[in-house]
Amino acid sequence: MITRRCAVCSRLRAYETDDRYCIVCGSDALEAACSCGRGYDFALHETGELLHCPRCGKRLRGRDGEFE
Repeated sequence: MITRRCAVCSRLRAYETDDRYCIVCGSDALEAACSCGRGYDFALHETGELLHCPRCGKRLRGRDGEFE
């Protein structure tokens, strides 16, 4: 299992390596790591409304600011 984040709906979920589509919205825009290269494994069990990458500070939970 690998933790991936959907670039469309921003949901973090555990996926198998062959999975290609988001379980929530159906998009094929699954990311295995942040744009800075940090993997998403640290974020799978975090709670709260706000979640940011500890390496680059990119917002991971919720929609990205440029889409709001």
